[in-house]
Amino acid sequence: MPVARAYFTQLLLGTLYAVLFVCLMLMVAGAAMLLLPSTVLRQWGLNNAGPALQQHRETVYWLAAGLMAITLGWFYTGVSRVIALAMPRWRPIYQTTTVLYMLALSYGAAIAVVAALRPHYQQCDMYTQRLNGGTRQYRGQQLRIELCGSGVASGLQDPIRLRIFDEQGRWRAVRYFTVQWGGHYPLLLDYAHDHFAYFDASEDEDEDFVKIVPMPPTLADWLSTRIPLLD
Repeated sequence: MPVARAYFTQLLLGTLYAVLFVCLMLMVAGAAMLLLPSTVLRQWGLNNAGPALQQHRETVYWLAAGLMAITLGWFYTGVSRVIALAMPRWRPIYQTTTVLYMLALSYGAAIAVVAALRPHYQQCDMYTQRLNGGTRQYRGQQLRIELCGSGVASGLQDPIRLRIFDEQGRWRAVRYFTVQWGGHYPLLLDYAHDHFAYFDASEDEDEDFVKIVPMPPTLADWLSTRIPLLD
């Protein structure tokens, strides 16, 4: 078999094996969760899957990154065996193609993990009114600030999605943050002549939990809303 055909066949098979391996690991993790005693699940805060994933989201990201690194290492080892059969002048091209393909796989996997762990945002009208969103005028532009939450009970941390729309209803910017109902963090958006501020309760008190959004939103904001993982 020509090296080129063997290389692309290995890319296809390696991708299939990688997907199957990740799915198998997820099935094993799910089975382990079912087999663990309920007392252990409560102790670890895993008895309610949805809130537990949100609470331990950073840990899940690290676990997913580790699993992806193992999978990609295995993937690259298999492809390298085929690249070694190629003529020396073609090997850099195959290696570069492999690295770019692995980066694309990593990016797609990261998008899937982040999307799966984001909460289901709802009750936008209520959150917009409660957190002082709504329509505002900036430099002659009428901009609508919409806030949606996860609908958690009072006294808990509530993930919030903030989106900004222009007069034509086009999406101009997005932010994600957390409010602490009944806590000491401010809740309401604070407006100024060229920006507004919100307060992220997920940040440490020693860090800058005051976040600034320029108004009207910048070109960077517009671009980040359309590129996954940059929003």
